[in-house]
Amino acid sequence: MVTVSHELPAQTESRLRAVFRGCRIDWLPGSWAFQEGQGAGRRDDAIAEVRDEGRVSALCPAGVSAAERFVVFRVVLPRGADDSGFVGWLASRVKAATGSGLIVVCGHSQQWGGIFDYYGVPEASAEAVRTLLRGIAATGSLDGAVMRVIETAPHARIGPDTVFCLDLNNSRLSGRYGGGPVADGWLAGDLDPTGTHARFRYLQVGTDGVIDSGESTADVARLPDGRFRLTEHFTWSSRAGAGTNQLEE
Repeated sequence: MVTVSHELPAQTESRLRAVFRGCRIDWLPGSWAFQEGQGAGRRDDAIAEVRDEGRVSALCPAGVSAAERFVVFRVVLPRGADDSGFVGWLASRVKAATGSGLIVVCGHSQQWGGIFDYYGVPEASAEAVRTLLRGIAATGSLDGAVMRVIETAPHARIGPDTVFCLDLNNSRLSGRYGGGPVADGWLAGDLDPTGTHARFRYLQVGTDGVIDSGESTADVARLPDGRFRLTEHFTWSSRAGAGTNQLEE
């Protein structure tokens, strides 16, 4: 049920993006709210109850007088997946993109093969969160793409074990990368209107503790199977050298 693993931030991001795309997401009808009371009585319409010193807090369909109302969705995680860190990752993505916090209730179901979660978002944020989750799950865009290194130049400081996690917001391109000789790295730039040419600056910390930076242009192409290929032409700012790397989704 709980996996202990040690990995770099970009490797965690890559793993959890893959986990999310394997999830089943169900949006529950109506609005939901917490009801509080004393005693051990159960509410048949509650999807979760928490007990504390004789008091019960139950997440139930919202009545007309409920002050704080939530829209709830259930996430069923892929059977056997390493989902450690998933709740914090998803909550951070939702907060950064929509401004909304989350309520979370976790459970376990043998029927569904393991862990499932109920998430609640304020009614006012529900549509923005729906749009975000559809975007994270979508494929065929640089937004959310995970790239791996196929070829490197002699002056490169990345390797076959380096993974790139990209995000695209309108034309703004950003990403985090790590693995191989890179302990942690970031890039930021833009994608041209045709979607075939990118430019960005990068900053990285090597596993040897050396900090490096530079700038790149990249040709963006689609492979016959629909995956992306980036041909990156880089120039170091922090050291001598330039060259070409090739990344594929």
